Amino acid sequence: MELVLGATITLVILGMIFGIGLAIASDKFAVKVDPRIDSINDILPGANCGACGQPGCNGFAQAVVEGKAPVTGCTVGQNEVAELMARIMGVKFEGRERAVAVVMCHARGIKNKFVYHGVKDCRAAHIVGGGFLGCDYGCLGLGTCVEACKFEAMYMGKDNLPRIIEERCTACGKCAAVCPRKLISIVPTSKMVHVRCKSLDKGAVAKKICQDSCIACKQCEKICPYDAIHVQNNLAVIDYHKCTSCGKCVEVCPNHTIINFARERSLAKHTLTV
Repeated sequence: MELVLGATITLVILGMIFGIGLAIASDKFAVKVDPRIDSINDILPGANCGACGQPGCNGFAQAVVEGKAPVTGCTVGQNEVAELMARIMGVKFEGRERAVAVVMCHARGIKNKFVYHGVKDCRAAHIVGGGFLGCDYGCLGLGTCVEACKFEAMYMGKDNLPRIIEERCTACGKCAAVCPRKLISIVPTSKMVHVRCKSLDKGAVAKKICQDSCIACKQCEKICPYDAIHVQNNLAVIDYHKCTSCGKCVEVCPNHTIINFARERSLAKHTLTV
């Protein structure tokens, strides 16, 4: 009996010693968390989309506090959230222009090279023989970008091309990331003029494949008063830093490859309200 009692007392004493030791260690080696991380995390949308380049909203909040990410890094929260974060961080807030995704393909009447029976995923289809579409640069139309969008800001049109609902688009870039042909760009909403083609084929070849393709005629380049568009590798490319969206290039484009999105946006809004 005395042996059992002695063992019990010994265990109690050892438990107390270890408990005190753990308490001291936890206090001494505790990782202090900056309270601003929680404050920022509370105002973030919680989308965890990764558009900021961080592993989720909590990772972004920590990066902001550590000075590794700007307060304007959350594309979902946009300027409203950025301003609140700036107040928490005690820094000056400079708003940034809203951006949206734009599909740089307007392909019509393109014949397929072969019948594809594989997985309904653009990335998978692109691997098989470079894609089933007659144009090696055009949209495959399987809707992988639409599936990737967490904000229901995209849908497939009747022409089998993806459409952007700008009011819902957060410019997170997920759709652009999954497109195997890099046909989706994130562009400021103030930029109205876009070249909706990515073909690098020579003019005659491109025209034969797609009636909406850029044929590298350089008419746009010649008429632009701001030196904002140039033909590179058989494709007209816009320098958005110089472009004023004057629309002169749109007027002279023979294949209507260059489009003024002011009209596109108007039609899109009408479609959504009908």
